[in-house]
Amino acid sequence: MTPRPGPSVPASTFARPLAYRRDLPLRVAVYSEIARAIRSGVLEPGQLLPSEPELSAAYAVSRTVMREALILLEEDGLIRNRRGVGRFVIDVLPAIGLEQLQPIERMLAASGPAHPVTRRKAALESSTDFTLRGLQLDADGDVLMWESVVTRDDEPIALTQEWVPSGPALDAADPGLAGALEARHADPVSMLTVLTEHVGAKLGPGVCDVSVSNAGSERAHSFGVGSTSPVLVLSQTVLLGSRPIYVAKHLIAQQAGHLTVVQTSSL
Repeated sequence: MTPRPGPSVPASTFARPLAYRRDLPLRVAVYSEIARAIRSGVLEPGQLLPSEPELSAAYAVSRTVMREALILLEEDGLIRNRRGVGRFVIDVLPAIGLEQLQPIERMLAASGPAHPVTRRKAALESSTDFTLRGLQLDADGDVLMWESVVTRDDEPIALTQEWVPSGPALDAADPGLAGALEARHADPVSMLTVLTEHVGAKLGPGVCDVSVSNAGSERAHSFGVGSTSPVLVLSQTVLLGSRPIYVAKHLIAQQAGHLTVVQTSSL
């Protein structure tokens, strides 16, 4: 028999109402606070989380916001959900591996021409657990984020969010990258395509992790699917030299159809 889980830690021991942050969506701010509690050990491996209503009350956010924050935590491998029991902190926190990969508009197109990419947002934002861990940043700081929709025959098939370090960290990796990204921020291509064209064969290796999640109401609205629609989530990381320079999360809708992830010796 599976042992019966013990009581969850009270939400009041690690949660508090959030200070307003213009640079982060509320769901991401909640995600970051819970991720910080997990990374710091306040929430221990295997710990049963408080219920969704308890967490919503402790952080003073709606159930919808809390549900979407929990979706992000599950996508990133920080918590798991046992149906009928609750959500638990993962036993072993995720790490990032090393393989080769391709830009999302080429990956979705398989052997045909790359799909067009429509930019929805290009901005500096504060780091989250996902970007701090993925980019191996030393402390909280800004990252450059592009959010885009990939289309096929004018139909949205994917929502993509991509990040690189900003400021000195980006200049240290390649002094020309900031200028290249600024010059191309409105072009119908992904950030990884810009990096590939600017850096060339020095870029890589990388990894592409695959999972399944729900879109959530805010992200679903961005590319025309229902909030509870299942989506394929590709979490992508690319190195330049010995350090990660790029992380991304791609939500692939069912209408994208068959997906082929091609691994190659160079980007």
